[in-house]
Amino acid sequence: MEALRPSPSPWLFGPFPDLLFGCGVLYALLFGLFSVAGAELRALQPQLLFPLLVLVFGTPHYGATLLRVYEKRRDRRAYVLFSLWATLAVAALFALSLWWGPAATFFVTLYLSWSPWHYTGQNYGLAVMFLRRGGVALEPGLKRWIYASFVLSYALVFLLLHSTDAGANDLPYGYAEVSARFQPLGIPTRVTAVAAPLLIAANLLALARAAFGLRGAAPRVLLPAALLALSQILWFSLPYGLEAGGLSAPGDALRWDLRTHYFLWIAVAHSIQYLWVTAYYARQSGEPGGWRGQLPHYAKVLAAGAAVWTAPVLLFGTHTGGPLAFDAGLGLLVAAAVNVHHFILDGAIWKLRGPIAEILIKAQPAASASAEPPPRRHVGRLVWAACGLALLVSAYVLVVEQSVYSALERKEFARVRTGISRLAAVGRESGSLQLAFGSALLDARNLAEAREHFRRAQALLPNATGELLLASTYEREGDFRRAAELYEAALEKRLPSSQRTHALVLAGQAWRQLGDEARALARFEEALAREPDNSQLAALIELARRSAQR
Repeated sequence: MEALRPSPSPWLFGPFPDLLFGCGVLYALLFGLFSVAGAELRALQPQLLFPLLVLVFGTPHYGATLLRVYEKRRDRRAYVLFSLWATLAVAALFALSLWWGPAATFFVTLYLSWSPWHYTGQNYGLAVMFLRRGGVALEPGLKRWIYASFVLSYALVFLLLHSTDAGANDLPYGYAEVSARFQPLGIPTRVTAVAAPLLIAANLLALARAAFGLRGAAPRVLLPAALLALSQILWFSLPYGLEAGGLSAPGDALRWDLRTHYFLWIAVAHSIQYLWVTAYYARQSGEPGGWRGQLPHYAKVLAAGAAVWTAPVLLFGTHTGGPLAFDAGLGLLVAAAVNVHHFILDGAIWKLRGPIAEILIKAQPAASASAEPPPRRHVGRLVWAACGLALLVSAYVLVVEQSVYSALERKEFARVRTGISRLAAVGRESGSLQLAFGSALLDARNLAEAREHFRRAQALLPNATGELLLASTYEREGDFRRAAELYEAALEKRLPSSQRTHALVLAGQAWRQLGDEARALARFEEALAREPDNSQLAALIELARRSAQR
């Protein structure tokens, strides 16, 4: 291991900001609050909260990596394998995934499998950084135990993500699994049942051995590393360990059925952690005139992050003839592309050796680099203008989406129509939003327009709910023939169990209205076979039998 004189202080910005933002204390405090009053706090959260947190913290954390790799010509050249060739490979896979389902499935599965390792690797790297800044001699054996504790935590996550009866509970909020979906490897349950306890036991052993090896270090040096180990436990080891053991969660924040909700808070904590360490690196990088303060730096990384999230949607949305609506796969594929690219770059640039170690461990400004050719100012200005425009589009989408949902609640249909058109113009056309608007119009008995939006929803995001609602518009108009045909078409598809029973009843009622008691009876009997204790179905069958006998 490279011999470096440690920093005079283990802290980057100071003990309070480092522990709060870099070591996970902020998340631990939130975890405690949600554990004791999660239901109440979730009820108070406005719909705008998570989209705003993602924009304010998630978006710039991607931009921080982009600036690190692409802002200076010598960095682009130093990392050309990743800055150019890996980037082109990710872009090609993204484009292929838009039109070929197997590629989309592979891409999304790769993204969601890699994501927890990215979080884990960051916790591990920061723990090692703090120990080395504090002067701890990490001999190879001890370092391997520390590394093993994090790797084994991730291994448990990977095992459960890819088991036969499990899926990706860390799926980003708001994305529908339709054209692009996570596909577990299908590790047999009998293997999971044996491997999971072994991984948990091995993880505990590695943590204990690492703690024993660090027993002589000063408390102020151990505290940051211990808190990062705790973050890893709260983020992954504990919730997945409880699920593996079939144990009930002791608090709201660990409930498996709420994992998607609380993983958003973990993602925010990870992003804040990343912004914290990259801001320190940028400040200490020693570039003359390169550091102008936290706020200008944040504005740059925010705009750069907005660009990579916005550009693919503007280029490949349905408004430009793209094959997928945002919630029918485009959004998830953009997430896969942005994140996989981020993972690749991040793994290349943050190794604790060379100039990185000089700054993050010795706390010394980077050695003066040879002067590089002056940048082409007009090109730079165009790039930053485009990034600024992307940021405006991101903020615009956030505002318009919230306006549309607010208008839906208030039945202000003119505002909803305008908002949907505006979202479609920037690539954010949504089948689920079309479905929600159609449902509101149906409740208002605006059947013709409701039908129009149900059809558009089916074109964007085909699903049984939309088909059943479309059929109901004809039923309310008295066109029972058309309604019955659509109900039958829905029944020919794979439906969730409860939805299939409902569809059978609706089809039977439509056939009864047409006087076809035999077909109605067949549908009611099929529904009763699925719910034998349903007295209402038994009554419908009795009525249908009496009518058939007349």
